[in-house]
Amino acid sequence: MVRELHKIYVGRDMESHAIYFSGSSEGLGKNEIVLGVNPRSPLNIFRIRRILRTFQSKAKAELIVHVHLTWPFFYVTLASLGLSKVRLVSTEHSTSNKRRNIPLLWILERLLYGRYRRIICISQGVHDSLSKWVGQRVAQRLVTIPNGSRIYSLAQRPPLDGRLPQLVSIGSLSARKNFATAILALAQLRDEIARYTIIGEGPERSRLEAIIHREQLEDKVQLVGWSETVENYLYEADIQLIPSLWEGFGLVAVEGMSTGLPVVASNVDGLREVLNESNPAVTLIDKADSVDAWVIGIRKAVADLRSQGSSNLAQLSRQQAERFTLDKMAERYLDIYRDK
Repeated sequence: MVRELHKIYVGRDMESHAIYFSGSSEGLGKNEIVLGVNPRSPLNIFRIRRILRTFQSKAKAELIVHVHLTWPFFYVTLASLGLSKVRLVSTEHSTSNKRRNIPLLWILERLLYGRYRRIICISQGVHDSLSKWVGQRVAQRLVTIPNGSRIYSLAQRPPLDGRLPQLVSIGSLSARKNFATAILALAQLRDEIARYTIIGEGPERSRLEAIIHREQLEDKVQLVGWSETVENYLYEADIQLIPSLWEGFGLVAVEGMSTGLPVVASNVDGLREVLNESNPAVTLIDKADSVDAWVIGIRKAVADLRSQGSSNLAQLSRQQAERFTLDKMAERYLDIYRDK
């Protein structure tokens, strides 16, 4: 998302720079830098301060520093102390994090959040959760701007007449994504589904593989790892599953719906806002950790697809996805940057 925003601003001849703590240096665009450091290292405070002072000396006006994710949030806050004409903005991406389970950490975090002129929340669920954590004074600086997403082309999918549906999920293989529950639901639906493909990698792979083997689903469920061509898997599928236990927003939902996929998803903050529960192309599962609830939800989505037709539901999915374009997000971010 940061890279896409940066490309938009550079394309408009704006003075934008993107700095990453770690990652590959291959394929970097204009004004992109990879520091190649351990994101957790406290030495990053001094590295960032040198960078800020360099930009500060060249800036003709106030330097706006927009921070994403935990360690940049901490270290940029400290690195900017004492620097004039530096305005800090951050984006909060999740409705929950481990830091909020640490006693008295809220005292420190309120001080750190208080250094930011604006804190952008990617959904109302994130806004509501964070406002409780930071307190009333800092909560006044929160603003909700939904994420923007890549919008893929609308796929032309054949009707389900005479064939079984193909399902797809995208996300890290982590406990919070809850793919184990979806796979167990597939064990009950094995004769009603052609294939379930999960694109992603993570610490839960071994556990998921064990479940697939135990349930004898090797011919039904496929873990394909990360892919640079996610859209191809979306085009081949008929229904997208998003069984997450919590989500800050749900970019994969927007990407899937942009191709015309109907979605079966957990009824949690973030996802619920993105998907719009009144959309006929959306089926929300109230009990995300219930295998039976997912069986019922998937069957409903398949029945809707057969009765309403893939082309009709595709248009409804596409219309919802187009509410969350990168250009719309970029414009709303600019409003924050310009706000004095």
